[in-house]
Amino acid sequence: MIKMQLYDRAHDIAACCQLALLLEVSAYPKPGLVHRTREFYETSFEHFLSSASSLYWPFFEAAMMGIRRKGSVGGLVKLAVRRMLSWQHGGNTHLGALLLVIPMATAAGMADDFPIRPSRLRKELRNILKMMGPKDTEEIFQSIAYVMPGGLGKVPYLDVKDQKTYEEIRRKKITPIMALKRYVDRDIVAHEWVTGYSLTFGLGYKELKNQITKTKNLNEAITNTFLKILAQKPDTLIMRRAGIQVARLVSAMAAKAIKLGGISSAKGRKEVEKMDEQFRKSRSMRPGATADLLCSSLAVLLMEGFRP
Repeated sequence: MIKMQLYDRAHDIAACCQLALLLEVSAYPKPGLVHRTREFYETSFEHFLSSASSLYWPFFEAAMMGIRRKGSVGGLVKLAVRRMLSWQHGGNTHLGALLLVIPMATAAGMADDFPIRPSRLRKELRNILKMMGPKDTEEIFQSIAYVMPGGLGKVPYLDVKDQKTYEEIRRKKITPIMALKRYVDRDIVAHEWVTGYSLTFGLGYKELKNQITKTKNLNEAITNTFLKILAQKPDTLIMRRAGIQVARLVSAMAAKAIKLGGISSAKGRKEVEKMDEQFRKSRSMRPGATADLLCSSLAVLLMEGFRP
């Protein structure tokens, strides 16, 4: 029987994951994205709030899976995407974020204590990623196909929309890491899973710590971190929708805003607002992959013990 204190730890882990999603969408102004003062086409701030609220259960189950040392990441992804879509009518709000954060919740459950050191969390994450098998691959791919996120496009290998993909996964026993290796530069989840969350821990989390030290304003810290991630890593969603040159241009614009002080200065904020107006003219200028990285980075910070 699992002791009550372990259930308490699982609830704390789930709360950190959910709060990470809520803090990300609340931060503003994030150019080209939904936040507390702006919508984006059919998706509103309230859609993101509803989605994040619905994901507490999958995050809790992921933490319990880590504590019990048994379960299926793929099955929890399936649960999460169905709840995400059934609790709001704004479409895909959190697919990338939950693909990054659900394994993180499982890894935190495997640790002996809570809060958890980032180095220990990353170690357990690598173990979780290695443990996932072909069944996880199949369930994760089915979940992605179910959501049909924008900008997915036609891919040359293991297309989630092709039934032959699932036959090949079963026949060749393809694990998620095996399946995603070819897409490290094309998709942020693939990049993080294959590299052991190198950007989450090496860029996003570190910059959050740096920004929180520099400013007492949490919104500024989170939004400036978003700009830093966008400046250093061309957004893979923009890359798929508009091409690498456009993605690099967006990164250069973010770097300029940072040089001007980010949203912590009047000039920097004006530059960010200009970016926002330009990005909202096109669906392709939507740095959603950067937002997903911000979610996973915030989850690390919160699991370490930070509280707003």
